[in-house]
Amino acid sequence: MELHGVTRYLLDPITSELFSPGSILSIYSLICTFVFAVCALAWRRKKRRGHAGLPAIFRAIARTPVAAHKSFHADVKILALCLFVLPPVMLTLMISAHAVSVAVRSSLQAIFGSVHFFGGHDALIVAVSTIILFLAYEIGYFVDHYLKHRVEFLWELHKVHHTAEVLTPLTNYRNHPLDNVIFGYMLSTFIGGASGVLAWLFDRETQIIAIDGKNVIFIVFLWTIGHLQHSQFWIPVRGAWGRVIMSPAHHQIHHSDDPRHFNRNMGSVLALWDWMFGTLEIPSAENPRLSYGVKEEGEDAHSWFGILATPVVGAASALWRALVSVKNSFSSAGNSVTDIVSD
Repeated sequence: MELHGVTRYLLDPITSELFSPGSILSIYSLICTFVFAVCALAWRRKKRRGHAGLPAIFRAIARTPVAAHKSFHADVKILALCLFVLPPVMLTLMISAHAVSVAVRSSLQAIFGSVHFFGGHDALIVAVSTIILFLAYEIGYFVDHYLKHRVEFLWELHKVHHTAEVLTPLTNYRNHPLDNVIFGYMLSTFIGGASGVLAWLFDRETQIIAIDGKNVIFIVFLWTIGHLQHSQFWIPVRGAWGRVIMSPAHHQIHHSDDPRHFNRNMGSVLALWDWMFGTLEIPSAENPRLSYGVKEEGEDAHSWFGILATPVVGAASALWRALVSVKNSFSSAGNSVTDIVSD
């Protein structure tokens, strides 16, 4: 391969991530988020002290020791893995939401026949579909996240994300590849299922308002407070809205190494599901100066081995223990039945 081809191969994923408006790491969303953060912090400071104090805010931001931390270096390593190595592997392992949608729509048509709702109201159909598929993403995210905090072998994979000791927008990428595969299956099931139902109801391919293929509601969230969930900025949403919106402070509580905060605030954009299922923790108005990370003796969670190998070993061990436990439970139940019959 010529030098030009190699350079283009290396730069294309980077430029796509940085300059695609719908990218998780687009330069546009990062700039908008930073401006939003400064404005939010200035507004809070003005409420408390009577003046915005922008110089003090920028000095505080500049003093935040992030770039030199091993945790940030690990985030960069995982980002490189996500950009250059994993995409072709992930594509071979994933089942698409479209495939699920086609299967669901075909099944519903075979069982119930075709139905027609809102015939001819294209704009209304697209708007409704956009909202429904956003909610399907949110529910899928919450279910996936809830299970990964409750099921031991899933937690061993998901724990990679929680080993981050400093939070930056790159921490969004700090996930084990197998964790991403499971997440992809969960989203495909929920989004594809909802899309198939909509396609059956409206008797047409599901269309949404999207930017670079991503739901516009999610993009609005990403361009405002999305990146701030993984940041050092304490921006809480409290009161009634704190039960609806997953603010940056909500998610920072989720990453806290304080046992009181374990398994709390597991939603993505919405706090509704946490509120409904009793896992919501409303953030305090003042910054509690949380610390982050999962502390384990003898483990370097920021090394390549700690990122890729240790979680697989831990997940395999946990799964084996679970299978042995199930086997022993069946054996005990069988022995009990035998004793009853014998008696």
